[in-house]
Amino acid sequence: MTYINHRSAFLKIFNTTARYHHRHKVFEDFVSCAAIALHNGVAHDAELEKQYLSIIAGYEKEDVTRMAELLGHVVMALDQERCDFLGSVFMELELGDKYRGQFFTPWDVSRMMASVQLSGIDALMQGKDFITLQEPASGAVCMVIALAEEFAQRGYTVSEQLWVSVTDVDPLAASMSYIQLSLCGIAAEVVTGNALTLERRRTLYTPLHYTARWAAKLGRAEQRAA
Repeated sequence: MTYINHRSAFLKIFNTTARYHHRHKVFEDFVSCAAIALHNGVAHDAELEKQYLSIIAGYEKEDVTRMAELLGHVVMALDQERCDFLGSVFMELELGDKYRGQFFTPWDVSRMMASVQLSGIDALMQGKDFITLQEPASGAVCMVIALAEEFAQRGYTVSEQLWVSVTDVDPLAASMSYIQLSLCGIAAEVVTGNALTLERRRTLYTPLHYTARWAAKLGRAEQRAA
């Protein structure tokens, strides 16, 4: 299947899933469960597992299966083409004006902005093993994914030379961020909280953060800078 076909399949399955709940609730629950499943696959958290079980208890068995199918299409779509898949389907489902007035930046706009922002990346990388990026209002991390794609096009290795910290006050946006950063192979911490007040209600690390031992790399960098 192509990226477009995965998108179409996602929308079709979503629209037949749990018609006994409001659409925005189903989307939020799917995103929450998907983020927990990806996290607990590498770093099991008992509290997250309890949250997962509590959410799926409100769904019939066939709808839980459909949610797994939805995640499968997200995985395969982002494997084929790294972009803001969840943000785009969120807007396609017309949930933005019904869910806290959220709207997500179009992918083409994000790629253009990423190209401008990384115009001096070669000079910045001189003498550095990696760079870090902070996004204080992540949304679904469209901008971060675009920057990672531009970073790779300029000859750098995203998995080894880029680590990001993203924050969003909305749990839905933070979970969308977590899913897409995880599936795009970007090492990151995803904070649900307020970047202005430094509030952190939840912090999750993507699978690559663990498997590529980024905690140690960041620690060594801090020691060298001290």
